[in-house]
Amino acid sequence: MKGGRFTGSITSATNDFEELAKIEGDVKEGQWNEVAVSGKPLFRFLKYEAQTNTGAAIAEIEFYSGNKKLSGTAFSTVPADGKTATQAFDGKTDTAFGAKEVNYQYVGIDLGEGAQVAPVVLSQKGGAYPKEIALSLSTPTPGATIRYTVDGEVPREDSGTVYSAPIPVTKSGIVLVAAFAPGKVRSVPTVAAYRIGETKAAGKTTTFHIGNSLTDTVNGQMEPIAAAAGQTLEFHRFTIPGAPTDWLWEHPGSGFGDNRVKEAFLIYAPVTHVFTQPFAGHDRSIENEADYSRRFFDAAREHSPDVQAWLYMQWPAQKLDDAWSKGEGSAKGLAGVSPAKTWQSAMPNFLRYAESVQKKITASGYKGKPVRIVPAGSALAALKTQIEAGKVPGMTDFFKDCFTDDVHLNAKGAHMVALVHYSCIYGKSPVGTVGALGSGLTPKQAEIFNEIAWDTVRTYPPTGVKAMAKTVTK
Repeated sequence: MKGGRFTGSITSATNDFEELAKIEGDVKEGQWNEVAVSGKPLFRFLKYEAQTNTGAAIAEIEFYSGNKKLSGTAFSTVPADGKTATQAFDGKTDTAFGAKEVNYQYVGIDLGEGAQVAPVVLSQKGGAYPKEIALSLSTPTPGATIRYTVDGEVPREDSGTVYSAPIPVTKSGIVLVAAFAPGKVRSVPTVAAYRIGETKAAGKTTTFHIGNSLTDTVNGQMEPIAAAAGQTLEFHRFTIPGAPTDWLWEHPGSGFGDNRVKEAFLIYAPVTHVFTQPFAGHDRSIENEADYSRRFFDAAREHSPDVQAWLYMQWPAQKLDDAWSKGEGSAKGLAGVSPAKTWQSAMPNFLRYAESVQKKITASGYKGKPVRIVPAGSALAALKTQIEAGKVPGMTDFFKDCFTDDVHLNAKGAHMVALVHYSCIYGKSPVGTVGALGSGLTPKQAEIFNEIAWDTVRTYPPTGVKAMAKTVTK
């Protein structure tokens, strides 16, 4: 058991578990071992998660709240023959639970509905309303206290506003509510989004970007670039550093930005462009990326049916140590993919992955506009080639000039990525309209960056941007 841990959830037997205690020391086999937990709230679902490569083999577990032994319905991962979850809670040390597989296995109990405060009932469900509403809250659990927030944070027993009278909802936003009662597990939080008043005027560009720190590359960049070109852009994001798309979908309310995405899609509708970011760092399968990217796209379409969906294609790390750069993992076997010998030669592998995800989404029956691809990494690769050819005055070392570490960009590199986004969103060249802004580029360097961004976008068909009659030349 050493290395395993005990966790709890208020939601279900599979989601939203929090660590209660980790088993750090040696465990004595064949006898009871006690693990004390303090400073934690009550949970309905309690489980033991085994250390990897062990199969969660365990004869007996007992959970206590103070001196009271807790009981409930047993659950687990797939058990081995004759070693069911109930045998870990039957009071018999001569029977045992054992999982069929050896990695990421668990066994636990559900204390049942009676152990938990019932969810809060809202008088008006989330949605669009022409004018302000008065929102009433209630719970069928006697003696329960209801708390609510309007800042996106989940109420706790010591946080949020105690509900005492109908809440005036006068502007668009998200309301989170939960109920608490002594001796019971807190209710599952209820989240509701309200859009009050008329929707935005047609013609305004609203973008929503979903990804990790590489998506944050354009945070704070897009509005100034659009404004410089005479456009008005409203930028929103949901990011979790290091996260792949499935993790982002499964963890609303965490990370940065508008982190309750489905509710935000209602509040900010109509959203005109939505972006997800396939991430080489985790090498998710093409099927997985297509599935979870489409979930975000479909969620956006519920309130913005004409939204344009994009796959934002990143770039390799300098070390070329990811699976796609090596021609391995999910990129292996795709047409045109081979181990990269240079940084630039890794980009086709990234694009083939994105194009495969694009095709998979289309084949899955996606009803929205055809999904497009943002070739950000390709523009950076073209910039690297230009710098090495001595065609960018004042720049001699691509990585030193444009990066802060192995994969993240400085202001100059981020400016290029934002220019590519601008060119994709508007289908227009930034040449002659967008200057250096706060990038630190010289006017000549900014001009070259504009040209590279536009040439990259207009010559890559999956952007959906048709080539102009003639691009500006140096």
